[in-house]
Amino acid sequence: MDIKDIRRENLRYQQAQALREGISKAEFAEKCGTSPSTLSQILGGKAVRNLGDDLARKVELNLGLPHGWLDIVHPETHPVAAAEQAKIIGDIEPWDASTPLDDDEVEVPFLKEVQLAAGSGSVFREDHNGFKLRFAKSTLRRLGVQFSNAVCVEVIGNSMEPVLPDGATVGVDTGSREIKDGKMYAIDYGDLLRVKVLYAIPGGRVKIRSYNSEEHQEEVRDLSEIRIVGRVFWSSVTY
Repeated sequence: MDIKDIRRENLRYQQAQALREGISKAEFAEKCGTSPSTLSQILGGKAVRNLGDDLARKVELNLGLPHGWLDIVHPETHPVAAAEQAKIIGDIEPWDASTPLDDDEVEVPFLKEVQLAAGSGSVFREDHNGFKLRFAKSTLRRLGVQFSNAVCVEVIGNSMEPVLPDGATVGVDTGSREIKDGKMYAIDYGDLLRVKVLYAIPGGRVKIRSYNSEEHQEEVRDLSEIRIVGRVFWSSVTY
């Protein structure tokens, strides 16, 4: 689903909840920090306006939602999409370094001693150590990732929670370094490797955001101050 549709459905869900509690559409719009006409343009049957980044963050703040909540597919707001994401696709097969690769598999370097800090940062050392993870070639093709450009690293810290909890593993496409607003990237900043959400802004600058905005403030930097290592294309979240 497109980010615009995800945000719209999430906001519709919040509005429906408010209506069930006896809050009018006008009151809900005021609670969101916008006008009834703007909300109608966003949520109407023939939506003529999208929920932009600034307004999305403002709505989340006003409704007491976590930073980035509107950008994520939730089971209660997108039951069909959530069900599609949870369907059974096959059995789990154990493997180790001696297990032969299937025809549709490729090994991706797992930089075990290189940690992406979702927080204050971690020193970036390109030490492969021979560790690898396996991906289906078809999966990487579908995501537009060249096999040779894919690496996996571990995330430490809490700045990207709840999307990326401490200890999650992410796949990084080192061949994708052009900023697409709202996407997560691994960046080398001040000799520290971090994973953050980036937004390009005029004048050769970049806005650096964390999902856990309560503990990690937004930053604006010159593009010349950071090195974009690559776009995060996959994550493995453990509980």
